[in-house]
Formats: sequence, structure tokens, C-alpha cells
Amino acid sequence: MATHFLDKVDREGRSVADYLRGIALAIAMGILGALGAHVFRWCLEHASARLFGTDADITEIFGGLPWYARIAIPTIGGAIAALFLAQAQRREKRAGVVSEYLETIDGKMGHIPVLPSVLRCVSSFFSIVSGGSIGKEGAMVQLSATAGSAFCMRLLPGVRGADFRLAVAMAATGGLTAVYHTPLAAAIFVAEIAFGSLELRRIGYLFTAAVASTWMTSVMGQFNPLYDLPSYRFDVTGSAVLAVVALGLSAGAVGSAFLWITRLARKVSAQAMPSVVVRMSVGGLIVGVITLAAPDVTGNGFAPIARMLEGQALATSLLLLLALKILATAATVGSGAIGGLFTPSLLIGALAGAACAPVAAQVFGMQDSVVLLGVLGMAASLAATTQAPLMSTLMVFEMTREPSFVFPLMIATVAAYAVSMLFRLTGTYEVIARHRARDERRSRLADATAGAMMRPPGLLAPVSATLEEALQIGLKQRNRFVFLVDDAQRFAGAVWVNDLMARVNAGEGGETTLVRMATPDFPVVYAGQRLLDVWQTVVESPAERTPVLSDRDGRRIVGVLQKSELLKQARNLFV
Repeated sequence: MATHFLDKVDREGRSVADYLRGIALAIAMGILGALGAHVFRWCLEHASARLFGTDADITEIFGGLPWYARIAIPTIGGAIAALFLAQAQRREKRAGVVSEYLETIDGKMGHIPVLPSVLRCVSSFFSIVSGGSIGKEGAMVQLSATAGSAFCMRLLPGVRGADFRLAVAMAATGGLTAVYHTPLAAAIFVAEIAFGSLELRRIGYLFTAAVASTWMTSVMGQFNPLYDLPSYRFDVTGSAVLAVVALGLSAGAVGSAFLWITRLARKVSAQAMPSVVVRMSVGGLIVGVITLAAPDVTGNGFAPIARMLEGQALATSLLLLLALKILATAATVGSGAIGGLFTPSLLIGALAGAACAPVAAQVFGMQDSVVLLGVLGMAASLAATTQAPLMSTLMVFEMTREPSFVFPLMIATVAAYAVSMLFRLTGTYEVIARHRARDERRSRLADATAGAMMRPPGLLAPVSATLEEALQIGLKQRNRFVFLVDDAQRFAGAVWVNDLMARVNAGEGGETTLVRMATPDFPVVYAGQRLLDVWQTVVESPAERTPVLSDRDGRRIVGVLQKSELLKQARNLFV
């Protein structure tokens, strides 16, 4: 499409039809995204049942395995996953592409390459089914987005550019909705992290995709809250608020440390073991050894969270399991395994929050707060690792569907986000760093003035100069216009070099003066004006260089603003 849905919606006479067309695409992408996620989940469940002979959670399965099987299965699974990942990486390198769906939504890639993306999902499949400490959501959403990309590429040739990126985002929204049963948070996740902003018109399409995915998931009989908790009442008191703030700071610090350790593990393992097969095999081996002490470190962490929030005791102490889960996830993700950090972050936060319950009872008088602090810790840790407090608040609220949690969730996520900013980390997703850099450039450009960005004016022609002298100045500087100044260096207009050359060649140099040839109302800007305010003047000017004057009264020419430089700055806003 020459223009995308968001532009078309604003046009009279076409807005309704184009908006409905966008809604129809959102419904299709939402359903397709949900199906992609459910296919991956179905494959995992059936493969696990075939491999282990039970449909129990992977943590329970590993708890019943002999010691040698606990070590061998993650090691072998890591090696198999590495073979598929290596094949995907070779194909990506050969084609010069990247499979990550966020790169496509951000405009870095034109589409998601199907085969490399599917190979990455298969790699993640083997890491997960063999007990790797990693989330399922990464591959599930990747597969959903890939399905949306392939659908549009093959069947909707008119959906390209911004429309195409939006379609992929809607498919990803559908996939994430199906994973966590959180339609609102899924839409906000894609808007906040993938696009970097909550653009209201775009949100409508993402909401529609989330609704369609919710409907499809409900039709399949699987749409229930992930953590069905009993009704809870949060009393807003000074001590309770202080306890929540302290919890948010603590869980935020743990989440930030978890992210830092994971990145360090990735860097160290890549340097120590260049071979991805060796690296992921060793990562699986480390996880296997850790499971000898705590089988709950396997998988994404969903089952331990559910047991803890239901009041069941875990086989390992909270703080020990917290430390071991961080190490196991760092070993899995650090080795290069494909997957998500979403649910592992939730478990780490839940453990940190629940571990704070005795302190909260003693210091702040909060009794029976294990469930509350565990839930708040989930959101706080997620906010620290993703650096998306709004999405984290909504995500955990929709997971529990407990309205009284909303207020403390807001406090905890904001506190955790503040801590993560102190660590100066960019969050789980690299695209966040690009969004932040763009925002900083936009802020600088919005505050910059013409005087701060101007270049020296170069040679200027006095109004008393001859046509030949003015022509030589123009030719020497290779500019289309020569700027004129009076005796006080005030701007007196501009003369086109081609006009000068024509008159000189015609022998009119002695009869015509520069003043008579000058254009007195030539476009100018003033040093104190913001670039945003002079943008149209500079872009529409016939000259590459626009004169920058001191002020409206003095009108001394103090520099020039180059059109190419301004356009370059504008282009950088979208890189």
C-alpha cells in the first residue's frame, strides 16, 4: 500500500472502509497468532508425554527421574537444539537476514524469513522439552509472528511497509494473548516494547487482535486465569505502602541482577566456547547438575509459581531456589538457547517477594502476606527485566484477575523500574535501547535551536560589490545563491548565481547592481528559533543553505542552516 491504515483513517470518505479493512486484518492476525501459539504448545505437551510417559509439569517429571537422567536429558537436548540453531544461523548469515520478529516490527527487516525462524522455534522446542530453564513464550510468539508474516507475504501483496509491520505486530499480539491469557497486557506489550509508544490509533488494531485471539483460545476451551487466587483485600495504610515500596525495590534489584548475570553468562560462554553445539551442551549439563539439588529450576517456572501462590511448600528453600533458578537460566540463555525470559522473571520475582514476607511481617506488620508479596514480586521483577512497568502491572493483574492488586502492583513496578534505571541496563529486548536512543534524539532535536546547529556563513557579498565579484564568490563556494550584506553586516537579500552568470556573460555587469537583483524576502530563520519551528522554512527554501540571522531587529547574518544536515538529523530519529 502506498499509505498505511493509520494514515487512511484520517481521510474523509475513506476512513470507515479503510478502518474496517484494518480491523478485519487484525481479526485474521489475532486468530492466526493464537493458532500458532497453540500449535507450539500442543507439540510440546505431546512430545513431553511421549518422552516421559506423563503429562505432568517438567519440574515434577525431573523430580522423579534418576540422577543420571537429570544430567543426560538437558545435555542431549541442548546439543540437539544447538544443531537446529546452527542451521538457522547459517541460513540467516547466507541471506543477510534476522529472524527476530521484533526486528521486523521495528522496521529493520522487511519480513520474517520463514525457514530460519521455524528452525529457531524447533531449537527452542528441544531446549524446553529437555528441561532447559527458559520460557516457552519466546518461541510461541515468534511462531505466531512468522505465521502472520508469511500469510501477508503470500496472500496479501497489498499489505506492505507500515501496514505489514502492523500486521506482524497484530499476529504477535494474538500469540502472546494465547500464551498468557492476558489480552490487554499483550496489546500493551507490543505497543510499549515493539513499537516503543502507545499510539492510540495503532492500539485499536492491537486490541482487536487480542480480542480475536481471546475468542479463539476460548473456543478451544483454554482461556482461564493462569493463577486463580482467592479474593484478597489490600488495605491502603502507610506501613503497607512502605512495605510494597521496599518489596518493589528489592525485587527490582533482583530482576536487574538476574538480567545482568544472564548477559554476562552469554558473553563469557561465547568467548570461552565458540562452537554453539559445545556451548549449549555445556549449558544443558549445568542445568542438569543443578536439578540434582532443585528440580524446580527446570522449565519456565510456571508450576512452582502456581504451587507457591496456592500455599503449597516448595521442595527447596525460597532463597536457595531463587539463586539456583538464576544460575540455571543464565546457563541456558547464556549458552545461546532460544526462548523467553518472561516466565523465569516471574518466578524469580515471586521467590524474592515471598522471601520478604517474614521481614514484612516483623517490620511493617503485614501478616499472611506471602501471596501478596509473591504476586507483587512477579510484576516488579518483570518490570525490571523488561523496563516496561505499565505492561508488567497489567500482565500480572490479568494473570490473577484480582482487582485489589492493581494499586500495590503500580507501586511495586514503578519502584522496580527506578532500580533498573540505576543499573543502566536496556532491558531484555534490544529494541528497547533503540527506542530510548530515538527518544533522546527527538528530545535533543526538539530543544535544539537554529543557532546551535548553524554552520559558519562563509563568504558574503557586500551590496556594493560588482556582479563579477559576487559571481566569483558564488563559484568559489559552489553555492546556488550568494548572500548579500550591507555595511553593518545586516542581511540584504540573496542573488541566484545563474542570474549573475547570465548577466555577466551578457555584458550587463556595469549597468545592473546587486541591490536591484537581490531577493529581499528570501527565506531566513533566527538563531533563537527552535529547529521544529523553522523546519518548514528550511525544507521549502530553494537554497541548500538558509541564512541564520541574529534577531528580527538586528538581522545580522551569523550563520547558515544546511537543509541536508537537518534532513539527516530527522532521518536519524527513525534509525
